[in-house]
Amino acid sequence: MGHIYDCEFVQGELPMTKQEIRAISIAKLQLNPDSVLIDVGAGTGTIGIEAATYCRKGKVYAIEKELKGIETLKNNIAKFDLDNIEIIVGRAPESIPEIAYDRMFIGGSTGSLKTILDHFKRYSKENSRIVINAITLETLSDATKLLKEMKFKNIEVINVSIGRGKNVGPYTMMYGENPIYIITANKGDE
Repeated sequence: MGHIYDCEFVQGELPMTKQEIRAISIAKLQLNPDSVLIDVGAGTGTIGIEAATYCRKGKVYAIEKELKGIETLKNNIAKFDLDNIEIIVGRAPESIPEIAYDRMFIGGSTGSLKTILDHFKRYSKENSRIVINAITLETLSDATKLLKEMKFKNIEVINVSIGRGKNVGPYTMMYGENPIYIITANKGDE
């Protein structure tokens, strides 16, 4: 299926990762058809759902603690008729299944980044890949520091700023979305 536009998703109360950020984040995950992705802080499910269309033989575990996001998440999964995505209601890392997986996306960690990364180090397969989206400088700082301390390899940080054109009378004005940091890393050697 590939790229999904924002307007195709059922919108909920929780903020949605915008389609351009989603496209880059999913590209950075480098999903395989049989990848198993843990989507931490799944929100309305936009990353997990779009990722599920790329790993049809694999599986996505969408972990979300906010009940107001769960209904929207369920509606979006039903809308796209996906059978390879499972919702887990709860917090990470406690609610992450103790299975072998090869990809993780962190959209929100609610202060538990270190323990989530510990889970990744323990349960993910060799050469697994993690992508973290950070909006705040504090999350960026914490994530890069932890990834270095925990000996992740190929750590990459990009900053993405999107301007969206809107019609103002006969003119098109550009309005900025919040800039976002996309952090990518591979599982390091033990």
